[in-house]
Amino acid sequence: MSSNKQLCPGQFDGLMGCSQAERLNLVRKFLWQVKTNGLRRAFGLTVSKARRVFNMKRKNKSSVIGQKEQSTHDEALNLEPGELVEVKSEEEILVTLNQKGENKGLFWMPEMRKFCGRRFRVFKRLERILLESTGEYRKVKNTVLLEGVMCDGQGFYGCDRSCFHFWREAWLRRVEK
Repeated sequence: MSSNKQLCPGQFDGLMGCSQAERLNLVRKFLWQVKTNGLRRAFGLTVSKARRVFNMKRKNKSSVIGQKEQSTHDEALNLEPGELVEVKSEEEILVTLNQKGENKGLFWMPEMRKFCGRRFRVFKRLERILLESTGEYRKVKNTVLLEGVMCDGQGFYGCDRSCFHFWREAWLRRVEK
């Protein structure tokens, strides 16, 4: 997370500014962690998250301020389901990525190369996603799923889940009819 982003309500230093409903949601998340992972693991995840948040705050107050870790390419096409789009060339997409290969925290995966230059219909807009590792919901902006564009698992030791690839709108071009 970069220094210019606000911490989400699920993080500890955001707790004091939360509404009662948000606090209740945090308690529900913790209880879900206890139920699915056991008390020891839930407590470990909570402590781990607190460490990340507080270490990040110290780091952001140092000389790191002013350095850009996030990509600034945030093209909003406001795509809707059924619209026809073309995936930009790999060169155009790489320009939108930071040093870690991300655009606003979303990785460009090498498996997505084979879709460059091809046309697809938008299947669905993403507004929020569930992080399976923590049970936390995250808001997502300018991101869509494309019909029939799924991970084949080749880059992940033959994984058979067939997950949709997440596509930033900055990586797509609207095709006019």
